[in-house]
Amino acid sequence: MTIRTVFCCSLFLTIACSSPPQEDTDAVARVGETNISFKDLQHFKDGVPALLLSEKEGVEAFEEYLQTMVDMELMLLEAQLRRIDTDPGFVEQWESEREKKLFKEFVRIEIQDKIDLPQGEIKRQWDASKWSRLLKLARIRSATADEAARALRKLESGTPFEELSGEHLTHSQVGRHQGVLESYFGRGNIEDLDVSLAAAEAIFELAEGEISKPLKVSAGYDIYKIIDQRPAPASYYLVFSQGALVAAYGERRRELITELSREYNVELDPQGMATLVEQVVLGDDADIEAKTALVLGRYDGGLMRLADFLDLYPKVRRVATVSADSSGLDEFVRTYLVPEVLFPVVIKRRGLDQKPQVADWLQRKKRAMLVEALRTLDVSERVDQSEEALRRYYESHQSRFTEDREVTVLEILVATREEAEQLTARIRAGEDMPTLAAAHSIRENQQGEHNRFHMHSFERVSFGELLTEVLVAEKGALGGPVEITATPHRQGGFSIFKVVEKTDEQPKPYPEAVQQVRYWWIKSEESRLYGELIDRLREKHAASVSIYKDRLATMYGASQS
Repeated sequence: MTIRTVFCCSLFLTIACSSPPQEDTDAVARVGETNISFKDLQHFKDGVPALLLSEKEGVEAFEEYLQTMVDMELMLLEAQLRRIDTDPGFVEQWESEREKKLFKEFVRIEIQDKIDLPQGEIKRQWDASKWSRLLKLARIRSATADEAARALRKLESGTPFEELSGEHLTHSQVGRHQGVLESYFGRGNIEDLDVSLAAAEAIFELAEGEISKPLKVSAGYDIYKIIDQRPAPASYYLVFSQGALVAAYGERRRELITELSREYNVELDPQGMATLVEQVVLGDDADIEAKTALVLGRYDGGLMRLADFLDLYPKVRRVATVSADSSGLDEFVRTYLVPEVLFPVVIKRRGLDQKPQVADWLQRKKRAMLVEALRTLDVSERVDQSEEALRRYYESHQSRFTEDREVTVLEILVATREEAEQLTARIRAGEDMPTLAAAHSIRENQQGEHNRFHMHSFERVSFGELLTEVLVAEKGALGGPVEITATPHRQGGFSIFKVVEKTDEQPKPYPEAVQQVRYWWIKSEESRLYGELIDRLREKHAASVSIYKDRLATMYGASQS
């Protein structure tokens, strides 16, 4: 596979990870005004995934990588000449990616990097948490509150819990009987008792031997007694530690909002907020849409308007509960709208996009997006995906779209080639293969008697090289020895086999294969169109390209010494 074809399949990923070539006197190539240094080339090569490395070796492999870098620069040059970066769709996409990156960096600097929660502190909180233990419970279930209250009075007067809790039950009987619950319960499975989080909190506040008050559940009212306890498993601690970090993140975010609100003199507009509450409570969408310029708050250098609220409110309500009253909307504005409006202002005023690491990422990202936009225009969007094109591809490549084939084989698997060859000779001399299989085969987990088993054409992971051979073998013919490579999913050794039964190869009907057809047709056409694009660009910009092979060979040789 050529490097051009490789990058037809994974161009975007590679470019996104590549830095733009630097101006360098040690250039091994030049495209327009851009030099590609040997250092750039080494960096590019180091970023190529292992499966996409060149099949060539030495300086020839580096020449191939260099040509790919040149081709990428040609695509970037062409994208710039076409002014793709001024296309409204591209501008919108780029601004979105830019804003996401800047916001992510801002959050990292101002929130994540300022969270001081060492593992020791998390462990201390875990040890002090009620959720660090598992509880063995007994339960009295009552249908009504009065019945539960009577049970509680009896317990308080000295009646033993077990006299009121009924017979023991297993975990699978929860909800059908009363008594001692078989499982131990913790934060990970307490919901199996069909209790609310508030009820669970009350249960886990209890010490061993203590009894809860009646707790409302969907089936009525429960009273629980703590019979035994044990430490919760490590998996519970991992969940707890993640929750602790989330809580710390939320606390630091609230601190940041407070700091910035003070720094930028954020003030909510009483009249605007009163109007907002009135409109939300009334639910008059037509009226509220007409007041998008309504001012909800002010900060140094800007305003928060109803239009900002209307854009954000439905997004937050999909993931969080928001009360539609004055206190709920006030909290929403301070918790969600203020940072939504203010964070971008702070990011811009602090010049975060000019910080070297961020600026470098933004430059690489824009290059990648420009190249991908050109590839989309000249490759992806030019692929004919009509029914006629798909059917034509299907008809000319039916061998690629075949039904799963089934083969029944009689096999003997042994550890060495020598033993396999000896057994082959004995079978050819007339000895019974099933008898030899029963005595000598080392294959584990046989599916049938005397090493006779069934395999499908999709089971290559399980059978490896054996499957390849049996699919092409004639029925009744003795095959092997075949060396089978051992993997975690496959037993290794040397196999001799005889095909007992097999289905004929036949194409899938078009309706069943159409998704595969579309995939392979698109891949094929994109590869062809990409090659044509590169050829056109090489010809069009030939005068702008210089490749210094002698210098490359010299620098490559020096790098190997």
